Amino acid sequence: MRLSRKRTIKVLRIIWTGITLWFEYGVFWNAVRTCDWPDSRLGVSLTTAKPTHVLVIGDPQILDRHSYPGRLPILKYITQVLVDINMRKSWREATRLRPDAVVFVGDMMDSGRLPMPDAEYEAYYNRFKAIFTSNQDVPEYFIPGNHDIGLRIPTTESQKARERYASHFGPFNSHVTMAGYNLVMLDALGLAEEDYLRERSGMPYGDLRPVSGGTVKFVETVADSIKPPVIIFSHIPLYRPDGTDCGPSRESGTIREGFGESYQNLLSQAATEFLLRELKPSLIFSGDDHDYCEYNHTVKLIGNVVVQAREVTVKSLSMAMNVRRPGFQLLSLLPRQYWKPDATIVHADELCLLPDQVSIYLTVYLPLLVFSLFLVLLVNVNNQRTHSVSKGPDAAGTSFQRRVIMLKQRSTSGRDKQDEGHITSNDHDDHNSERLPSPASNSPPRPFTHWSWSFTLLGRRRRIFIPEPLGGFISYSLPLISDFLGVRNLRHRGSVRNSIHDVGIIAIFPVSIIVLISLWTKNF
Repeated sequence: MRLSRKRTIKVLRIIWTGITLWFEYGVFWNAVRTCDWPDSRLGVSLTTAKPTHVLVIGDPQILDRHSYPGRLPILKYITQVLVDINMRKSWREATRLRPDAVVFVGDMMDSGRLPMPDAEYEAYYNRFKAIFTSNQDVPEYFIPGNHDIGLRIPTTESQKARERYASHFGPFNSHVTMAGYNLVMLDALGLAEEDYLRERSGMPYGDLRPVSGGTVKFVETVADSIKPPVIIFSHIPLYRPDGTDCGPSRESGTIREGFGESYQNLLSQAATEFLLRELKPSLIFSGDDHDYCEYNHTVKLIGNVVVQAREVTVKSLSMAMNVRRPGFQLLSLLPRQYWKPDATIVHADELCLLPDQVSIYLTVYLPLLVFSLFLVLLVNVNNQRTHSVSKGPDAAGTSFQRRVIMLKQRSTSGRDKQDEGHITSNDHDDHNSERLPSPASNSPPRPFTHWSWSFTLLGRRRRIFIPEPLGGFISYSLPLISDFLGVRNLRHRGSVRNSIHDVGIIAIFPVSIIVLISLWTKNF
């Protein structure tokens, strides 16, 4: 069956509409549809108990003009738009699960720590709020990340970054009681800074005077006023030996020790033991690494009491953070009134994975785009060729004869012109030779007998003559080649023009869907 232009456009419209709807919205809906709060693992009847649900978001790192410094501005902008749209869709589907609270474990903004005018930072923050639209009934909690306030950066820059963070996101350290649990949100960057000072002094925790208003002082104060169960939220993961396995949900590699300008991969062993000893948490959530990691900490206290705490490093929500599938964490807390006397599990958490957006671009959209362009061009070229052939050989013959006559007229009329590179054929002084013989004449047109080329060299006019049979062949071939090239160029121009028109008609459907979904997720 031969595809016509109309049928091709209609088929590709249907394909692109279906593909775009599914991969711009359907895959997100389907991914989160398979996620659910881990209430069933709490060990109680859900007909009477109503767990509290906490959504934990890691490292969204909203991009800005400082991101990807080696990239062209237009590519930066395109990347920023695509990542923003992707994150809005992810956020919409995550909040469709109706959490009771949301905790961001740091790195809300990719360049929050960098010097910039206040107006620029305000616009940057407003973009964050536009992506993560909030429900006034759902409390949100934030802890700082190294991209928000920096780490080991000049004092002036650090002070400004911390002031801006505090005025937009809230306190660096905080403690919240929720459903009978003590949620402790830590400024892990501040703890790392204090730990660096402690190491330089050579003094252990407890002997060194803590910084006023710092994380160490906050932990010591909170530890005296709370009791288990405690859940810690820290941007920097806690210490573990190098090469420790992160579990099957991690995409690649492990978390290794390392630090540098404005980053630190793990808290020190001493800082980790300090937190575990003082707060005695049963669960820890961290960020920074962007990939998922699960690790069980163990620390011995005085009297051989052992504290065990499970740590989950939360996946980044962003498609731009070098993880194939972004994600978030679902935390279910069983309120204290439903606890059984012998209960050992009173909270549970679950990883929820989001679609692989980069793979969708490379394995779905790109091949379909190449196929669509090829098919549209093929159909238009074929239709143009069929249209030309349908006119019959007479059309081409007429065009050829007309070009031969025009070439002959130009060749014989200006024999003595001084134009450089003038081509002539059958040089006659008689201008009547330019005219076609009368249809009634029995004398056929005089055939080409030679080919000549007139040109000027060193101030003198010169002419090259090529006699029969080569001259006649050249005289015959030139108009034929000219006619052939002229027809093919026209055909190609028409095919390309029609193809561009058809692509525009097809593209308006998927582009409109993308725009509408983007606007919908922005204003939901």
